[in-house]
Amino acid sequence: MPSWSSAVQSQAGIGGSGSVQDQETAAAIGVNVQGQQQAPACEVRIDPMSITQVGRYQIEGTLGRGAMGIVYLARDPLIDRKVALKTLRLDVDAGTADEFRERFLREAQAAGRLNHPNIVTIHDIGEDRSSGVVYIAMEYIEGRDLKEIIATGHRFRPSETARIVADIAVALDYAHQMGVIHRDIKPGNLILTSDGSARIADFGIARMESSNLTVDGQFIGTPNFMSPEQINGLPLDGRSDLFSLGVVLFTLLTGRRPFTADTMHQVTRLIVEEPAPIPSVVDPSVPAAFNPIVMKCLDKDPDKRFQSGTELAQVLGALARSLVRREPGDDEATAVQDPDLGTRAVGQLPRVRLPEAGSGAAGRLAALWRRFNDRIVLPAPMTWEVQPLWAAVIIAGWAALWVLLGGVLVMQRQDGPFVSPSAGATRNLNRAAAALRKAEAALAAQRLDEARASLDIALDQAPASPAARRLAAAVARETEAERTSADTQNRVSELVAEGRRAYRAGRYSAAARSFVQALELDPQSEVAAEYLELSRERLRQAPRRPSSTTPARAVSPDLELDPSAVPAVRQQPGTARVNVYYNCPINAGTVRVASDGETVAEIPFDHTKKGFLGIKMEGRGTVKRVLLVPSGDRSLTVTVIDRKRGVLGSRGFTETLPRDSDWTLRIDQPKADAEPSFFFVKTSR
Repeated sequence: MPSWSSAVQSQAGIGGSGSVQDQETAAAIGVNVQGQQQAPACEVRIDPMSITQVGRYQIEGTLGRGAMGIVYLARDPLIDRKVALKTLRLDVDAGTADEFRERFLREAQAAGRLNHPNIVTIHDIGEDRSSGVVYIAMEYIEGRDLKEIIATGHRFRPSETARIVADIAVALDYAHQMGVIHRDIKPGNLILTSDGSARIADFGIARMESSNLTVDGQFIGTPNFMSPEQINGLPLDGRSDLFSLGVVLFTLLTGRRPFTADTMHQVTRLIVEEPAPIPSVVDPSVPAAFNPIVMKCLDKDPDKRFQSGTELAQVLGALARSLVRREPGDDEATAVQDPDLGTRAVGQLPRVRLPEAGSGAAGRLAALWRRFNDRIVLPAPMTWEVQPLWAAVIIAGWAALWVLLGGVLVMQRQDGPFVSPSAGATRNLNRAAAALRKAEAALAAQRLDEARASLDIALDQAPASPAARRLAAAVARETEAERTSADTQNRVSELVAEGRRAYRAGRYSAAARSFVQALELDPQSEVAAEYLELSRERLRQAPRRPSSTTPARAVSPDLELDPSAVPAVRQQPGTARVNVYYNCPINAGTVRVASDGETVAEIPFDHTKKGFLGIKMEGRGTVKRVLLVPSGDRSLTVTVIDRKRGVLGSRGFTETLPRDSDWTLRIDQPKADAEPSFFFVKTSR
């Protein structure tokens, strides 16, 4: 696959002029700046004069150079992972450098919170004290940026363009919800990986919405893709990124930028003052359905653009599905194959001749109605004269009320278009289905350990699957039957009795060994577990030096005083179920659960509701989730994060989680401004 780094080379100040920020894009996907295909580590050109280490990262080669730093191919020795290491060196006075370094690191940390499949991940940030270099360690991947693809003359199909831009819009919406604005969306920062997915790079210069990271005289961003408010120096929000994404969409559709001129000053003036051209006018091959979407993205007024990336992605997703070519006989086709249907009436309708009064059955029926009507005495109000104006006002008022109620009902309905599931989600479902079939076969063959391992994979991908729950219950019954068999229970009883006799005789080491053997046969034996703990406590207290006044007591040869000699209970691998329950008084946020420092799950919630006339109102609700955590000695940390106020509370728990055990993680918070309380208890079956 050809390299895309030549585009980055011209933008990064390597043989050309442009934004230095594109150098980070080259680092993020792991290509060199010589315009060649990504090579293995042994083929990367290493500068003999370059440094060999920045922070803890070992330098293996140079990926690119820019005006403000160098991008290295490095290796993290802690986890043996390749990273793209972007370094920044500040040649300014000490006061300005310290201020910029502090704010740069703080806001890079904010960008490092982003964890999305369509965003190049920032792994680490820091500063090498020995060299004064500030660095960002990013994900090392392969791909080509859209700028190089466009430069080759390649034109994407309209449906493919809509799909790519929709993926980027979804990723931007995630970043905006996290409070991070990219500020430099352009083809050079949008990567198309080998599997066809779109990735956003260069989030290292992004900023939080509440931040004002700037340096005097610094021009952050690429003017051709800037929004009007960004050029004018106004406060920015996520809609500025959507304007830049609209410029990218226009470029992918037509092969040219919407605002072009001889000088950069003229380009910025066009962006601020002149309306964007219509894509189908610039290139007649562009489907006209793209015109309103592009023009809405490129509106000068942010309030008239798409208000979120998800909104733009939904529109583009529906358009992409309608543009996919289908066979005429396809029953699932969504496109109209024959639009020229005769749906209009031609000519005048034939007249129907009404029967005259007094002739035939109709005349007799009319005479009967007149005789009946003459005998009915109507109430006086029904005979009053009706003013046409008041009648029109009343009818119009009722009609307006019914139209208003119908509009509210329509706004409450959510009938699409919906974004289709991603390829990764489809692969996960297929993996869960395969694991279920494997677990069912293992259960039939009485291979319970294999069945449990396969069920763990299936429940991790589909925790609410009824089939997986039924298989898990069947495996649990078989395991319980095996554990409670007569021979096993008899042996457990013998070992417990033997251990108790040894404990009463003061032979604590022998007692502990008996209790350990009993627990290996029946991990749920509470008597063996309690006596094992007592035996170990006796062993820890036994080796005391006798006092000078008290004669030393002879120690039995069976009494071993070293607690380390007692074998530990063998931990059986598996998983434990943790039921998370949070009676949530806040509107939106995230519950993060980590095990031994590694995030197990991030549970987002949003209780926003639509009220009268579709007005969004904050609400409260309940958060429930079932998590699978590896069994054994675990240190769990739970954190509640409010979308507006940040972290509300956090607490850690250190527990031993037996295999197949159930636990409840409960979070209580009486009101929104109160501090949450955390409880983690074992649930009895």
